[in-house]
Amino acid sequence: MSWRSRHSRELSIRNIFLLLAILNGVVLCYLIYSAWSALQDSAAGQMHAHTTLFLAILLVIGVTISYRIVSQRVIRPLRRLAWESYAIAHQPSLEDDLVLNVEGSDEISSLTKAFNQVLRSQRDAIVQLDSANQKLRDVNRKVSDSIQYAALLQKSILPDRLIKERFGPDHFVLWMPRDTVGGDYYVFHDEGPCCLAGVADCAGHGVSGAMMTMLARAGIDRAIQQIGINSPAAVLNATNAGMSQVLSEARLSRTIATTMDMGLVFMDLESRQMRYAGARISLFWSDGTTVQCVRGGNRSLWDRRTCAYEDHLIPMDSGYTYYLATDGVFDQSGGEHGYGLGADRFRQWILEHATKPLPEQHEDFSKALAAFMGEFPQRDDITMLSFRVL
Repeated sequence: MSWRSRHSRELSIRNIFLLLAILNGVVLCYLIYSAWSALQDSAAGQMHAHTTLFLAILLVIGVTISYRIVSQRVIRPLRRLAWESYAIAHQPSLEDDLVLNVEGSDEISSLTKAFNQVLRSQRDAIVQLDSANQKLRDVNRKVSDSIQYAALLQKSILPDRLIKERFGPDHFVLWMPRDTVGGDYYVFHDEGPCCLAGVADCAGHGVSGAMMTMLARAGIDRAIQQIGINSPAAVLNATNAGMSQVLSEARLSRTIATTMDMGLVFMDLESRQMRYAGARISLFWSDGTTVQCVRGGNRSLWDRRTCAYEDHLIPMDSGYTYYLATDGVFDQSGGEHGYGLGADRFRQWILEHATKPLPEQHEDFSKALAAFMGEFPQRDDITMLSFRVL
């Protein structure tokens, strides 16, 4: 027997209640009529009394049947659907493919079928979503692996070993990329009793900033090969001139930032000479009682407006501690109101820690910066290089 033939022969819940309502209505109307007739004809009272009793019993039977029908066709199916829905909601996995059982062809059965269709559609959508999420996880893993590898490459160009061989415990480097990789880095070149140290801040963060650091590092190495390390200003000017041609096409678009801030310190440990030149990066030094500073040029390397960088003679004394920092330090938000750290607070930190051993200063500056940041996110790459010349 087909579903349509069964559906045509079975009464729906609505039709059942409609028939019961009509039956009960007829009985009730006749009871009212019998009561009215009894009032009008006292002689027929006994007959009407029997008739009324019979109809009352019939009405009770109708109510009982109605209760049984409601229990069988409404309450029990709904209770069963509630339990099955609970089991589906708490199934361990979607692979079980549980659905509601369909019994009969009434309105509740139609609702159950519609629910099953929605449930299957939802499961199909979840399976597709899981598949898409898995693809995204795979892509994210590949990108993450690539970025981690890029981080290893970027760290490989950092001259930690050379700085440690030259300064030993009398230096520290605080290098904090905002992301896994970043646009900040530091340089060091050693030639006999002379050396050149510095920090740089390339435009951009993350992967774009890291790629700029690789390009900038190549430009600086080329400039040093051509002119040496004796003049930091000459290195900056040569780097600026050499890389401007390479970046000329990128600079045609104003939406692409290709600038770099940099500060370089040249030290001759035999003649006790120190020279500094910077591009928007300043050099600080302190003996614990005062803080002195020489500012770099007011233009970044590869800026659209050119700037000639100059060397500044710096006193070299074993009582001084020297500091170079990128703008990520000064621009970092923090404190009670979320203002930038600024140069004044940085000077105060230098006064507090300048006479301490450099490893201890490293820890103190890291803690001070973390305490200042509080719940505020890191805004930029942060690099700080400090050393003491004995």
